[in-house]
Amino acid sequence: MAYLLELNTISQLDSLLLNLNLKIKIMKNIAFLALISTFILSSCQNEVKKDEQVKTDTTKFPTPVAADDSTAKDSVAPPPPVANEATAADDNTVYSFVSMKNPPKYPGGIAAFYKFLGQNIKYPADATAKNVQGPVFTSFIVEKDGSITDIKVDRKLGNGLDEEAIRVLKLAKKWIPGMQDGKPVRVKYSLPIKFTLAK
Repeated sequence: MAYLLELNTISQLDSLLLNLNLKIKIMKNIAFLALISTFILSSCQNEVKKDEQVKTDTTKFPTPVAADDSTAKDSVAPPPPVANEATAADDNTVYSFVSMKNPPKYPGGIAAFYKFLGQNIKYPADATAKNVQGPVFTSFIVEKDGSITDIKVDRKLGNGLDEEAIRVLKLAKKWIPGMQDGKPVRVKYSLPIKFTLAK
């Protein structure tokens, strides 16, 4: 009888441990998502600040003076008028995907993109041998035609995982480009790619 009671207690402890491990995994995933969100928001805020610095021009030009004015020789003529800004179609400006109303989209959505990554990533032997896991933070530009260019690793993991992330991103099919004022534009997109070894 004591033996059955002891087995029941052990199975209850095992059940509690399994529930505790599940809760720990969930908390780790929540913390990871919070970290990614913070990273994306901070990089976007930096992009917005850079854009504001570039667009803020406080240069003042002197008032034009008539040719018959006696002070004309002492004044400076204003610069020629600047043409209107280029339209979005002619514009090569790179926009941040977070600040756009119509950011680029992978056909089928981001879930389809992660499925594509999962099907095409080949875990490097060096990383497998060293049990290296974690996210590789990447960024790239989705061009006006939907192609991906300027692929970069913003935060490396090493052991061949960075190169593998770039290789797989180059295999991706064209995205649906981001739109600004009804026209396709170039958009910088940031994306973490999580590498996890199967247990």
